[in-house]
Amino acid sequence: MALHLSTIISRNTAHITAHITAHLAALQPTLAHNPLLYTISTPLSTPGPTLSALVSALQTLSPHSAGCLAAALPSSSRRASWQHYTAVSLASFDRGDATLFRSTIPGRKAAQVGRWHAARKSTQSDPVAPAHSENEEVDWEVALSNAYDGQDLPPELARLSAEDVHTVLYFSDNAPEGLTSSLSKFGSANKLGLIGASTPFVTGRPYTLFHNDRIYSDGAVGLCLTSSRRPTTYSSFPGLEALTRPMVVTSSEGNMVNALDNANPSGLLLHAIRNHPSFAGREPGISPELRLYMGTLKQKQGGHELDQLSYITSGDPSRGSLALDTDAAPVEGTLVQMYLLSPSAPPDLVGEAQKHHTTNSSQRLAFVSTSLDEMEPPALSDDPAVDDTIVLENTFLAASENGSIVSRSSGGVSERSWKCSIPGATMGLEWLS
Repeated sequence: MALHLSTIISRNTAHITAHITAHLAALQPTLAHNPLLYTISTPLSTPGPTLSALVSALQTLSPHSAGCLAAALPSSSRRASWQHYTAVSLASFDRGDATLFRSTIPGRKAAQVGRWHAARKSTQSDPVAPAHSENEEVDWEVALSNAYDGQDLPPELARLSAEDVHTVLYFSDNAPEGLTSSLSKFGSANKLGLIGASTPFVTGRPYTLFHNDRIYSDGAVGLCLTSSRRPTTYSSFPGLEALTRPMVVTSSEGNMVNALDNANPSGLLLHAIRNHPSFAGREPGISPELRLYMGTLKQKQGGHELDQLSYITSGDPSRGSLALDTDAAPVEGTLVQMYLLSPSAPPDLVGEAQKHHTTNSSQRLAFVSTSLDEMEPPALSDDPAVDDTIVLENTFLAASENGSIVSRSSGGVSERSWKCSIPGATMGLEWLS
């Protein structure tokens, strides 16, 4: 359980800095001696000196800290557009239970395809999956996950007992594969990572990570928790509509699903689109404009619950296969369902947190995926000098257009890490009081 959790949101960055300086003064003796986790999201128009002052104010709270720049928190309850608000989230943990770390373990390099990418400062080549003979049956999930095996833990974590670690929280660049592989050594821990917001137009760095008094453009920072109070996990996927009935994967390979219930997956998806009310009178097809997902289901209380989601990147009706935005498609025998994400307004993340806070005394820490299409702020129409600061106690909220990395523990075993980038999706931890 955290010593302190809070999220502060305001149109005026100075109001947030004042809150940190004044309202947290009483907590300073506690915060100063314990590890601090934090995120900052500011509008693109925020002057560099203003952002630097905010970072300095946070780093004075504790000399032992890890943080990152994040995206704006979606909210429909704010008077002005939520993209114009600055937000700071803070989480302080007992130093006897929390171990900070900094990781430089390399992951997958970004393909240089017509977009700006920062070159990773690593001389190590990408791992490759083991070779197999033509006639050998390949377990692609194992093969691809093993491609990054053998990575050592960050030095700060090497001394920790795998049995004691129950939670890992971290902020990363967009290549976390090496770190997630090394963290699999904590086989029963919940692991929740936020891929930092893209910041080339904010700080000149692809990502902006903080570790103590240092700033980094790549790698990862975070902490491990070993206290006896283990949190529970929760998730939500607002705006999802089921397109099909649940079906069983009967053939898959790599990131391709080749058969569902021994039928053509692309054909099944096209049939579902044709019969969906949203597409009445339109030419059906699997186009990039559609936000289509395949979700795995798990049994719960006599029914089924959505577990993991992967974006459907393409489909070929003639060949039948569906390609997913993941290293490994669901294995044969997995129960899945296809979904459409409706083009609705962004979720009211702040409003939902306020409602929860008024009816619950538990602590919540959550990472939210946002849409890049929603990051451009509309013009302002009211006075930014008005003090409309909101403080969410016992709540840590952070968002990114790049998504989060998730590995939840169930029955003492952690699932294989997967990337959640569904706009509006929330992946969180809760400590019950």
